Amino acid sequence: MFELSYDPDRILMSIVQQGYWSMAEFREFEAQFSKLHNDIRKQHRNYRVIADCRDFAVQSPEIGQAFGVMFEKLVAENKGHYAILLQTTLNKLQAKRAIPQAHVHTFTDREEAMTWLFEDDSLPD
Repeated sequence: MFELSYDPDRILMSIVQQGYWSMAEFREFEAQFSKLHNDIRKQHRNYRVIADCRDFAVQSPEIGQAFGVMFEKLVAENKGHYAILLQTTLNKLQAKRAIPQAHVHTFTDREEAMTWLFEDDSLPD
């Protein structure tokens, strides 16, 4: 359902999310994401994120709301660029509703997302 990893040399968290989640699956993701977020922030105030959600189904309103609450806190703490790879317009709309911050962008092309992630201002002080 999901994978999380971190490249300390690039200050880049990578996420792969797939499928249609239950609340239990979301809570497991939330716990692992929060732990990695806290571990990274011990070394870096801000970090980059690439989230590959191309195989992540449009989620239930309950899961969408839970993502919104989770990211309200986490993305407020991390001002690094956060790129979300998506395939459909509906996924894009759900992502922008859940995570409306200016430093979060959606993409359909991985190369374009990676270029944006490593722009000069991608990790504010």
